[in-house]
Amino acid sequence: MYLLDNIKKKVFVFGALLIFFRVFIWSTLILNFVLTLTSFVLAGHVFNLLWNFMPKNFVRNIEGKAVFITGCDTGFGHMFAKKLDALGVLVFAGCLFSEGEGAKELQRSCSDKLKIIQLDVTQDDQVENAVRTVTSILEGRREELWAVVNNAGIGNVGEIEWTPIDVYQKTFDVNVLGQVRITKVFLPLLRKSKGRIVSLTSVLGRASFPFSSAYCMSKHAAVSFSDSLRQEVMKWSISVHTVEPWGYRTDLLDGAVIESNIKGNWGKTPNSVREEYGVGYLDKVKRTVSLLLLTSRPKSAMNEVIDCLVDATIGREPKVRYIPGIVGLICTIIACIIPTELLNFIIYIISPTVSRSKPESQKSK
Repeated sequence: MYLLDNIKKKVFVFGALLIFFRVFIWSTLILNFVLTLTSFVLAGHVFNLLWNFMPKNFVRNIEGKAVFITGCDTGFGHMFAKKLDALGVLVFAGCLFSEGEGAKELQRSCSDKLKIIQLDVTQDDQVENAVRTVTSILEGRREELWAVVNNAGIGNVGEIEWTPIDVYQKTFDVNVLGQVRITKVFLPLLRKSKGRIVSLTSVLGRASFPFSSAYCMSKHAAVSFSDSLRQEVMKWSISVHTVEPWGYRTDLLDGAVIESNIKGNWGKTPNSVREEYGVGYLDKVKRTVSLLLLTSRPKSAMNEVIDCLVDATIGREPKVRYIPGIVGLICTIIACIIPTELLNFIIYIISPTVSRSKPESQKSK
């Protein structure tokens, strides 16, 4: 297999270089250079690890801060809206279903300061209406918008060959263009307050895995959007931050939802393509995905993400990039530094295999 061949070649080159340095030019100068380079690489990871134990301070007058959050029906957005409301922040909670149970539950459990706003981030008219509503309320209260939190997102599971194009389009429309729409319309308000833009992305915005190409692609694009945006709005003293969780068991990773995604995508795949995968392949994919879900963080750990969102939004000294939780940090480091060939080989081993036996319908031909 080409992956093993490439791994062998890289190991050989590594060994040859090590021997060369050790025998011919290893010196105190080289040793100091290696130690300096190693320290430089590790510094960021060590800081991210220690950050979990550092005291956190809020910006002044958080009761006078207003924050707009997308995707507050469920999950992180729902929890974060409650958290900020409890801290006294004026929260504008954008909900896909403003009359749905998620929005009603927010109204029951939060203070009167929290405002529910109907918001589908893929609809320009709803986005425009949201910024008009926020502007009107803030002018009446003589307050400013401090932060916009791009949280709304969707996911889908399936192999590339049997995932319909419309799934990719919808995923990008919500996870990427939704962030662009929201950010563009709210920038004038953030320019006045010199506030912040916080985007919930994912570790899958830095590393990619099978069965999730549409989601991975959208999160890579979302990370790139935030990185470019950060460089462009610095001149306005607006800061941009990303929170990049490892998998948490939100509605996005609900087993029933994922199985429905897989079945739906597989069902739309032409019979000629399905037959190439062989009998029982769909069940193998379900088992593999179920196994991968065991590596996700439990719901009880979701506060790790909320803590990062709080610090990114109203923390006095926010980081540019947040990786929630020690487990998430370790997994992210491993996923991002492991050699590509080795990672692909590991995935190949655990991935479902195609059946060499043909369906009865083909055997009779």
